Amino acid sequence: MTGDNGIDSLFTTQHPLGPVAVSDRQSVSVLKALYNARVQLHMESEHDPPTFIVGRRGSGKTALLLSREFDPCNLSVRLSAQGVFSRMQAAAGLIGGRMILTAEGAAQLWELLLWAPIVTRLAGSDREHSDSPRAVQVLWHESAGMRRAADGSATEDDDVLDFATLRLIEHVQDSAALVSLEHLWRSFRLGERPWIEVIETAKEVLKSRRTPVFVLVDSLENIGEHITQIKGVLQGLFHLAGQLGLRRGQPSLRIQCCFPSELWPALDVISANPIKDFSGRVVLRWHWQDLLSAVGRRLRMFLERCYPEHVKDVGVEDHEGLLARVLPPEVRTPAGIKEDTIGYVLRHSQLLPRQVLYMFNEAMHRTLVATDSPVIRGTDIVSAVAEAEGTLCPEVFSAHQFRYPQAHDVARRLIPFLPFLFDDSYLHRMCNQAGVSKSFGLDYREVREMFTDVGIIGKYTGETSRYLKADFAYSAEGQMILSPDEKYCLHPLFVRYYNSRDALASGRRIKPVYPSGTGNLP
Repeated sequence: MTGDNGIDSLFTTQHPLGPVAVSDRQSVSVLKALYNARVQLHMESEHDPPTFIVGRRGSGKTALLLSREFDPCNLSVRLSAQGVFSRMQAAAGLIGGRMILTAEGAAQLWELLLWAPIVTRLAGSDREHSDSPRAVQVLWHESAGMRRAADGSATEDDDVLDFATLRLIEHVQDSAALVSLEHLWRSFRLGERPWIEVIETAKEVLKSRRTPVFVLVDSLENIGEHITQIKGVLQGLFHLAGQLGLRRGQPSLRIQCCFPSELWPALDVISANPIKDFSGRVVLRWHWQDLLSAVGRRLRMFLERCYPEHVKDVGVEDHEGLLARVLPPEVRTPAGIKEDTIGYVLRHSQLLPRQVLYMFNEAMHRTLVATDSPVIRGTDIVSAVAEAEGTLCPEVFSAHQFRYPQAHDVARRLIPFLPFLFDDSYLHRMCNQAGVSKSFGLDYREVREMFTDVGIIGKYTGETSRYLKADFAYSAEGQMILSPDEKYCLHPLFVRYYNSRDALASGRRIKPVYPSGTGNLP
């Protein structure tokens, strides 16, 4: 790595706009460099942090979650979703075998164990003038075993949670008689004092500091196949989140979790009281201008390091102006149509930052290799979009694998029969012609719902002299349900890769689809 805490090494000829995905183990300095805190999604959540961050794969859930650490005044704990759910399930399974463990009991279990990494963080933090010397001494003494267990570890918070969970499991196994959860909590210790007393001491310190601690749990993208197994643990988490939202005054503990929106319908039904439990939920939907801001910020960092002459006289926040320095105003599509460059890229995405960064990264890489200049050629834009479809389409289907395991195979079978614009009866006939029911056991209405949720088809809303206009589920509030009386459009991301009949060269001039939210329609 070079200077700037390794930031320079992120921007290369291969990836001039940096990495398209952010790891939950990324350092704060790198996150701050890559993340644009001035996008609307961040500003809306900065002063009212959501408990549940729900978004599609590639929507920036992890980046928004970890941006909580940008403020040095915030004390935070990072936990991996894989680890935390595994540990909670292990403890809940053992306790549930000895007594009834309700959603409220599971919530108590979550809170009991989550305080272990919090106490360890507090004990190791700089003392503040408002801290009680006695309280600080208690936290330091009681966290000694946990600090030794995590000494020098890159996953300190997870290791501390491991330590506490194993101690709780040993305590349950060694207890001959457990008559209630209350008895279990009162008798559990990680040091010399009852753990519930240590938790109250930690709350006193946080109250005197007038700041909460944030427990950050990143998204477990493949949680779908385990939902039934960990249902009780999820109910406990949701119940705890609802309780924390109702507690008076400034809470000492704040939880922020990421969940994939592709799975949210299956998660939503688990909660016994979704109105209360999910009141602190935010669903990530990106505005096209915020996407350009994200690209422009990355572009500036690359140009400043490698081609500084291209950023002269361009304002720091003028992301679109900077993009105009390196992008051709128009590209000629494979169909021979001239299109606005940015519009062409965005309409081949589902308005996800990972998708958009991927396509611009690929286009600039091609140009840099060929010309040693960051001024991107139109042919490289078109080629990059075409190549990206081979990566982005399977990723979309992978994200929906739990709810729609057959979606990819059905798309390969059916899309070659579909034009850019069609009605319900045509979809029905093509499902029959493609043998969808016989091969996959799906009624055409099930195909319509599946393709709508995945974002393959959307609602036709009109047209201009150049484009068909359509709304798609990913930009709609709530669930999109297509009516049999409406007309439908195919999303541009899927038409070429899966050989829609209108994407094939035929000599006919066919209007392409322009998804809503993509930008100003030409």
